[in-house]
Amino acid sequence: MSYSVAVFASIGLLLLLAMAWLVFSAMRRQPRVIRDENRESECIHISKLPQIKQALSDADFIYLNERGYPALAKRIQKERRRIALNYLTCLRVEFEKLLRLARLVASLSPNLAMAQEVQGVRLNLEFWYRYYLIYFRLVSGIAPLQAIGSLSNMVSALTIRMETAISEFGEQVG
Repeated sequence: MSYSVAVFASIGLLLLLAMAWLVFSAMRRQPRVIRDENRESECIHISKLPQIKQALSDADFIYLNERGYPALAKRIQKERRRIALNYLTCLRVEFEKLLRLARLVASLSPNLAMAQEVQGVRLNLEFWYRYYLIYFRLVSGIAPLQAIGSLSNMVSALTIRMETAISEFGEQVG
């Protein structure tokens, strides 16, 4: 084995370890949960999506750089990325809650088809793929505005499907 192959393999291994460390450090973070007297504690992602998109847009950073405040622009950009990562964590927690609810409804429903189970697995894989892609893009400094909106819409669609499934299940039982 040549020297260049060994160097290339070691660099690849280091990058893989760095990515694994980032993934596991993200899993340990706990999201801040919005508290309201009328509701149980929950993450409300749809109402915060426009603010997240605005925070990640480049307009403020360009303005600060043009005015001669590059250090301030960097600090604000870093802070806004941290907020977007917290929002992403909130989406993950909400998705995990919906998956647990879906499993509960599926276990209570006698008419669960294999196709629905496969669709659930596909949805789960798609969510995690998108989640980690967005996470790595945010960590690397790229603001994936459309991707965050798409992931948020995916969680919203699952919420609607779960509400529909629960109401249909209630009609069957009652």
